[in-house]
Amino acid sequence: MAYFSGQGRVFIGSRDTNGNPAGLTFVGNVPDLKVSISVDTLEHQESQSGQRLTDLQLIRTKKGEFACTLEEWIQSNLELALYGSTTIVASGTVTSELLPNPVTLGSLNLLSKQNVSSVVVKDSSGTPLTLPSTQYTVNAKHGSLIINDKTAGGPYTEPFKVDYSYGAANITAMFTQPLPERWVRFEGLNTADSNHEVVIDLYRVAINPAKELSVIGNDLMKFELSGQVLADLTKSATGQFGQFGRVILL
Repeated sequence: MAYFSGQGRVFIGSRDTNGNPAGLTFVGNVPDLKVSISVDTLEHQESQSGQRLTDLQLIRTKKGEFACTLEEWIQSNLELALYGSTTIVASGTVTSELLPNPVTLGSLNLLSKQNVSSVVVKDSSGTPLTLPSTQYTVNAKHGSLIINDKTAGGPYTEPFKVDYSYGAANITAMFTQPLPERWVRFEGLNTADSNHEVVIDLYRVAINPAKELSVIGNDLMKFELSGQVLADLTKSATGQFGQFGRVILL
């Protein structure tokens, strides 16, 4: 008997112009991975016996579905889940970034950068007055600040201007990329059969955006990647690769 209970590592990557994998990236821990295949058939009933018996079944289409659950917030996973692209921001400085005019006391004001330090708030007078640091609160990592008092030491001329330094960050913007087609590989082992190893390749998966990102919760956040397994017409339908994928038992 050959029962199967799998564990292993999942890799996803782009394809080159010849349909071959162009370097795959490990997606981290994957607690759930499913591959589904199905066919759409046409059935014909004969019209001679009086029983309308089915005498032919013709396969019209073949298709596959892919789904896996990801647990790790890494750049490559977010890009797939969000159809996004990532900008790597180097550290630097900002001078005279304007706050809303007028500033509402107690409201959160967003800075254009994150991971900030050396924050100085000045007004717009000819000889700028510096707002004492005791009169505002800085959320340094998130890049925001709250003005709590704008009278003491004034009067001040708005809008307020902010000088600060900022650190490096990776920014992934949503829906900046077209539908991604990726090569998906599972390199695993069968824990029900002496840990014999197995490889599964899916050559062309059109990946859907993540259905949801459960950002607040009591458990570790997980998000699902799913998509349709497309035919790779660069491969032979009757060869050892097939046109959709392959399962290799080692």
